[in-house]
Amino acid sequence: MGRRTKAAIFADFTGGMNVDSSPTSLELNQALDLDNVILLPQGGFKKTNGNSEYNSTAMSSGAAVHGSGFYRNITEVEYMMQICGAKIFKSEFDGTMDDITGAVTISTGQDNIWSYTQMNDLAIFVGGNRSTDVPLKWNGTGNAAILAGTPPVGKWCISANNRLFIGNTVAAPSRINWSILGNPEDFSGAGSGSQDVATNDGDQLIGACLLATDHLLVFKQNSIHELIIRTAPFPLFPLFSDIGAISNRAILDVDGVCFFITPEPRMKATDGNSIVDFPDTFNAIWDGLNKSRLPYIQGVYDKKRRLVMWFCSNGASSTNDFCIAWDLDRKAWIKFSSGHNMNTAVMMQDTTIYGGGYDGKVYEIDDDSTSNYASEGGDAIDAYWRSGWMDNDQMINMKHIPYVDLNFKTQDSGTFRFSYGYDFQSDRNTASINMQQGGSLWGTGVWGSSSWGGTTDRTKLEHLKGNGKFFQFCIRNNNDDEAFQFNRLSFPINTDAPYALR
Repeated sequence: MGRRTKAAIFADFTGGMNVDSSPTSLELNQALDLDNVILLPQGGFKKTNGNSEYNSTAMSSGAAVHGSGFYRNITEVEYMMQICGAKIFKSEFDGTMDDITGAVTISTGQDNIWSYTQMNDLAIFVGGNRSTDVPLKWNGTGNAAILAGTPPVGKWCISANNRLFIGNTVAAPSRINWSILGNPEDFSGAGSGSQDVATNDGDQLIGACLLATDHLLVFKQNSIHELIIRTAPFPLFPLFSDIGAISNRAILDVDGVCFFITPEPRMKATDGNSIVDFPDTFNAIWDGLNKSRLPYIQGVYDKKRRLVMWFCSNGASSTNDFCIAWDLDRKAWIKFSSGHNMNTAVMMQDTTIYGGGYDGKVYEIDDDSTSNYASEGGDAIDAYWRSGWMDNDQMINMKHIPYVDLNFKTQDSGTFRFSYGYDFQSDRNTASINMQQGGSLWGTGVWGSSSWGGTTDRTKLEHLKGNGKFFQFCIRNNNDDEAFQFNRLSFPINTDAPYALR
C-alpha cells in the first residue's frame, strides 16, 4: 500500500447547476445544487441581494398585481404603471401608487394578465379578461381611459414601426391586427390591416417579438413566423414549425435576440435564422414546474446582472413562487427558490426591476441595500453552492482530506458554514466560519482607541475529519441581514492507493 498526496483547487464555481448528470460526473465548476447565488466574473459567487417593498400601502386591498409597465412621457417624466385587482395605478417613483382608474372597468383576478406597451405619448394596456376588458390608455395626466376608435379586443399588444399591433381576439385567435401609421386608436383607416397566421391548425397566436425595425416575429405555441412590417400590407413568412412559445410573457427580446419558453417547457432562442438550444443540465427543474401554470410564466431581462429570468410556478404551486435564470456571460443555469414570488415584472429605464406581488405590493428586485426578502416578511436569504460527489482519483481508493483553505470576502459581521461529507452522506460535519475581519464591531468599539473591521479578502484554514471514496462540500450563508461572497478554496487529498497505477 502507498500513500499519495495531491492538491485540489477550486477557483471556478461558474458552471451553474447540473441536475441531469450523475452526481459523480459533474464538472468541478458545476453545482449539484445551488440557490440564491450570483456567479461572479472572477470565478467565485455571492449571495444575491434581497428585495424591498416599494409601496407600503397595498393596492386594491391586497389583490394580485396582474399588469405592469414603464411609461416615459414626452416631457421625459417617468412613471411606473401597475394594474392590481380592479384598478389601475401610476407612480412617479415616490413610493406611492396613485389610483387613476376613473371610469374604466377592469376584471380582477391574478390570471387576467394585461400586456403593456407604449406608443407615442400613450401608455397602453391590452388583455385582462377578453370577455369584458377593452384596451386602456393613459396620457400622463388625469385618469386612465378606454383606448378610443376601433382597436380590437385582443390578448396581447406590441408597438413597432409607429404602429400598434394587437393579436388573438376571441373571434380570431390566429389573427394579428395593426393600426394606421402614427395612430394607435385607428384600426380601420388606410394603412391598417390584419393577417391570419396559420389558421385552422388548432393553435392560437401567442405573442410577438421585434427583432429589428421592420422584422416582427409572431409566435403560436407550435410555430414561429415572420411579419415584414416595412410597408403595409405586410407579408408573412413561416420560419419554424413544431416549435413555439407557451405565452406572450414567455417571449423576451434580449439585446436583439428573442428568448422564449416552449410548451414542453424548455428555453430556446432565435435571431430569426436558427433556433438556439441550451445545455440540458436543468431539465429536471423544468420538468418539475406546474404544467397547468406555464401560460402564466413571467419573463424579464435583468440587464444589470445579465440574467434572463423566468418567474414560474414550481411543483403544485398556484402562483409564481420560483425563478429560473440563465446567466448570459457564464452560460450557466441558476435558480432562486425564494424572494421571487411575483405575478408580473418590468424593467425600468435605469435597469431596476420591479415585481408585482400577489399582495397588492410592488417589490424592487435585487436591491443592494438589503440582504433579506421583504416579499417574504423580511426572511433571511438562504444562499448556498453544493458540489458534486468527487472521487479525485480512482474510485476504488480511499481518500482523506486533512484540512481546507477557504478564501472569502470579509464582512462587518456574520458567519458562513462549510459542510462536508464522504460517500453520499452529505453534511456529516459542519464548521462555522467567522466572516469578520480583525477589528472591533461598530457600536462596541471605543472611538480613538479601537481599530475597525472592514471588507477585504481573507483565508481561513479549517481542519477536517473522516475518509471515503467520494467527497462533497457545501458553502452556505442563510443568516439575517448578512451579505456573503466566496472566492475559492483548496485542500490536499491523501490517498491510500493499494491499486494505484504505477
